[in-house]
Amino acid sequence: MNKPLISDYIGKFGSADADSGAYIDAMNMYNKNNNISGRYSLTQGESQQFLSHYHKKGSGDTSGKGVISKAVSAQGFTTGYGMISAEASTELIGADKIADAAVSIGKALFGSQSLKDGLKGLFSTGLSNLYEGMVNIVNKEVELRNKLNSQIGIGKELSRGYRDNIVNAYDGVQGMGYSFDELADTAISATKETGRFFTMNESVMENMAVTSRAFIGDMKEMAPILRSFELVGIGAEKTLENINAGGKSSLTLGLNIRKTTEEFQKNIGRINQYGFENGVQGLNRMVQKSVEFRMNMQNVFDIAEKVMSPEKAIDLAANLQVLGGAIGSLGDPFQMMYMATNNVEGLQDALIGAAESLAVYSEENGKFEITGVNLRRARAMAEELGMSYQDLSQMAIAAAERTSAAADLMTAGIAVDDKEKEFITNLARMGKDGKMVIEVPPSIAESLGLAKDQSTIALDELSQTAANAILENQKEFEKMNPKDIALEQFTETQKLALTVSEIAAMLKVEFANTYRSMGADMDKYIKQADDMLKNYIKGDRSNTDINAEIESRRKELNTKVQENSTKTSTQPLTPTNVNNNQQTNQNNTNTDPNNKPLTAAEMERIMRDARTQTKYDDKGKIVISNTIDSSNPNGYLYVDL
Repeated sequence: MNKPLISDYIGKFGSADADSGAYIDAMNMYNKNNNISGRYSLTQGESQQFLSHYHKKGSGDTSGKGVISKAVSAQGFTTGYGMISAEASTELIGADKIADAAVSIGKALFGSQSLKDGLKGLFSTGLSNLYEGMVNIVNKEVELRNKLNSQIGIGKELSRGYRDNIVNAYDGVQGMGYSFDELADTAISATKETGRFFTMNESVMENMAVTSRAFIGDMKEMAPILRSFELVGIGAEKTLENINAGGKSSLTLGLNIRKTTEEFQKNIGRINQYGFENGVQGLNRMVQKSVEFRMNMQNVFDIAEKVMSPEKAIDLAANLQVLGGAIGSLGDPFQMMYMATNNVEGLQDALIGAAESLAVYSEENGKFEITGVNLRRARAMAEELGMSYQDLSQMAIAAAERTSAAADLMTAGIAVDDKEKEFITNLARMGKDGKMVIEVPPSIAESLGLAKDQSTIALDELSQTAANAILENQKEFEKMNPKDIALEQFTETQKLALTVSEIAAMLKVEFANTYRSMGADMDKYIKQADDMLKNYIKGDRSNTDINAEIESRRKELNTKVQENSTKTSTQPLTPTNVNNNQQTNQNNTNTDPNNKPLTAAEMERIMRDARTQTKYDDKGKIVISNTIDSSNPNGYLYVDL
C-alpha cells in the first residue's frame, strides 16, 4: 500500500472535517501495514490545507462568512429528550453565536490571523451579561432555599451546606449542557425519593451530570436510579461507578449504551434476589447478552425462581429431557438449582444454548427459521420453561445468527480475541443474500479499494486489514472516559460553546459567592434582630432601645387616637324627631299604661340621662322627647339648664 497523498482527500468528502477524517484513517492503515505504532495526527500545515480549501470555496470575501463560518452558525443545540432541554438552551451560549469567533481562533492557530482577535470575539459574546447572570444565581439560590424548606423540610446549616454544594457544582453541570434548575430539581428529587435527607457533595453532582449525559440522557432520571441502587445497598458514588463501567463496557462491545443502561437500572433489584457470580457487573453482563440475543431477562429470573424448589427443578429437567435436543445444563436439576442461587448468569447461557439448536438456515428464504419437528419441540419447550413461544424463537434465531457470524470470521481467517469477535458480531447483520454482513464507513471503504456504492462486506470475505480498521473504533472507545463519551454527542463547535458556557457559569458562581457570603452575614444580623423582638413579645423588657422605640410608637398611636376622639366629640348632633302618635286629647282619659303622664322622679331621671347621652345644640339647650302634652305643636320639650 502506497503512502496516502493529502491531495487525494482535499475536497472529496464535503467538509474539512470529513476530508481530514478520511485522510487520518488512511494514514493509520498505512502505518499499521508498515508496523508504525501510534495514532496519526495532522500537522499544522495539513490542517491549514483542509481549512483553506473550504474557506476559499465560500464567498471569496475573507472578511465575511465563508462556508466554514456558515456551517458553524448552523450548529445550534438540538433540544429534546436525551439532549439539551429547552430550559438549558436559554442558559447556554449557542454555537451559532460564536461562529465567527470560533473560525477566527481556528485560523489563528494555523497562523493566518491573530489569536487575540479571535479570543476577544469569543469572550465578548460568551462572557457578556455576567453581572445579570450572577444576580440570577443569587435569586435561584433563594428559590432553592424555599424549595428545600417547603418540599423537604430542612433548614439551618444542613440546608445552607446543601445549597452551597448545588451552586458550586453548577459550572461543571452546565459544561454537560444542563441548567441550574435541572441540577436543583434532581438534588431535591433524590432526597424526596429516599425519604430522608440525602445529601450529595459537589463532586458527586458533577459526576452525576457526566454519567447522565453519557449513558442516560435526562439528568432528572438520576433520582429514581439512585434510589433503586440504594435499595440494594449501593451508595451514590458507587452507583455512578457501576453505571459508568457498565456503559463503557457496552460501548466497547458495539451495543446501544442507553438501552443497556436502562435495563441495568430496571433489574438492579434482582441483585439480592438471586446469586450472581460476578455481582453487579455480572448483572450488567446479563443485560448485554439479553440485548445481543434479543431475549427477555424476565424469562431467566422466572426459571431461576422455579428451580429454587428441588421438586420443580427435577420435574423441569425430566420434561425437557423427554423433548430431546441439546438442552445442556437444563437437563440437570442440581446444576440448575446451583445456578439459581450462585450463578444466574450461567442459567442465562444454558437457556441460550438450548434455544440455539432450534433454528436452522433456510436456503430457500435466505434466513434462519424454526421449522418442522423443531417447531413443535420449541412450543413444548416454551411451555415447560414458562415463557412465550415468540420470546424463545427470537432468542433462537439471534443465537443461530451469531454462531454463523463467528463461523464466517473463522472461515475468512480473521485473527481476533473473544471481545473483538463479539464487537464485530454485534455490528453485523443478516444481508439480503442470506449472509452476515458488516457496514463499512466511507473513509475505510475507499482505503480498502471498495466501490463507492459498496457499503457492506460479507463477514466470510472480510480481510484482516478491514477487520483491524473496524477494530480501531473499539480501541478508541476503550481509551475514552465517561466525560469523553458524554461530549462525543456534540460537534466540536458545540463542545466549544459548552466550554465557554462552563467558564461563564464558573465566573458567575465565583462572584455570586461574594454576595452569598455577604448575605450570610446579613442573615445573622437579621436573625439577631428577630430574636430580640421575639423576646420582647415574650415579656423581656431588658433592651432599652427596643423599649424606647416601641414606647415611642405607642405614644404616637395614642396621640392619634386622642385627636380622633376630640374631633368626634365636638361635632353637634341634629335633634331627632319623635313619634307622638300615642298622645291623647287632654279632654280624654288615657287608658294606655304606656302613655301615662310622667312623675317628677321620672322627669328628673330623664333629665339626668339626657345630660349624659346627648349633645349640646347651638342654643345651649337639651332636647328630650315629650310624651306628656299633646298640645305641644313641635313635639319637643325645651328645658333651660
